[in-house]
Amino acid sequence: MADFNKGQTFLDLKSVNIDGIKGKYFIALSDADYIDDEIICFVMNTEKFMSKYMVNCNKQYQRFIISPGTFSFISKPTSIMLEKEWHYRFEEMFMDTIKILDLAPDLLVRQIKNCIDWGYILPKAKKIIEDSFK
Repeated sequence: MADFNKGQTFLDLKSVNIDGIKGKYFIALSDADYIDDEIICFVMNTEKFMSKYMVNCNKQYQRFIISPGTFSFISKPTSIMLEKEWHYRFEEMFMDTIKILDLAPDLLVRQIKNCIDWGYILPKAKKIIEDSFK
């Protein structure tokens, strides 16, 4: 078992996007053992357009929808946005701005991975993810 496991969810209190600094929830799809290992993650956002999506894989939209209660911190339908991966270093998981949360079951993590359209993901990130599932 790795020191940091695929399926780990966390909150980055200082995530940066177009609107500035705002806390964001992430799920990791790769493992890490060493302080300089790269962790590939995907952001989770509350889904406002559930009439457009179904729970689970929505590959044509690059979203995986999870139901309320899937994780302790999820109270509304939530999209895992699969069109852009985020890169963290294992050492960043020890920063005060990162809050480690729930660990997703292996089945759910595999379903999320199988929903990814690899054409949107950098080849390096794809390799890191695939290596974590061997």
